Amino acid sequence: MNESAAQIQSAELYVAYSAPLSKRLSVSTINGVGGGLEINIKVYDFLSVSISGGYGLYSLQQDDAIAQWNWKFWEQRYRGIVRADTAADPNLKASLNPVQKMDAIPLIIRINGLFSISDGLTIKPSAGAGVLFYTRRMYLHEYWEKKFTSADYTFEYDFRNFAQDKTGNPFLLSTGVDIDYAVTDYLSLNTGFSYIKIAATPGKYGYSEFPFDDEVYIRIGLNFLY
Repeated sequence: MNESAAQIQSAELYVAYSAPLSKRLSVSTINGVGGGLEINIKVYDFLSVSISGGYGLYSLQQDDAIAQWNWKFWEQRYRGIVRADTAADPNLKASLNPVQKMDAIPLIIRINGLFSISDGLTIKPSAGAGVLFYTRRMYLHEYWEKKFTSADYTFEYDFRNFAQDKTGNPFLLSTGVDIDYAVTDYLSLNTGFSYIKIAATPGKYGYSEFPFDDEVYIRIGLNFLY
């Protein structure tokens, strides 16, 4: 076979951890976990192209989260109701705790160099680009209590009050390196490190509501070799 003929080299299943670096929008803490699938297509003995897709779940905390969200129901109606009800009744108390999550689906195409270090051990530096589809979600965990002093009883209840989602699909650039070790002719272990930069497109593709500018992405996986 001609060494330049493209062929599927492997399919990798991986799990990953994300640590964003430059945070935005007054986000104080954020991290994510996830996983995905990557298909590697060998183009030459020293070069391959990979296509990956995955899912990540991020947990984040944001200063003044409710005000930052621009939640119209809260701003126009609900905040006033809470204030009025608790001010009118000293035996009624409310604790409001905002909780935020973000679902992320990155789709990335990379070009990889293939450098064989020893029998079964390959180092793959890479560079690529893609798009990240995201949905940010926030809800208020509301805990209410009403004291009935005459009966020496406190009624308690809690619920989740969901805000509208924020969505988008900003573009990204990626660079990194993978280390691949062949265990058998059909299976290898892989670990990888990537730096991902979100392309700044203010006012477009949901970038204005995206919570970070860049991240470190670490993954481990199993490669099924063809």
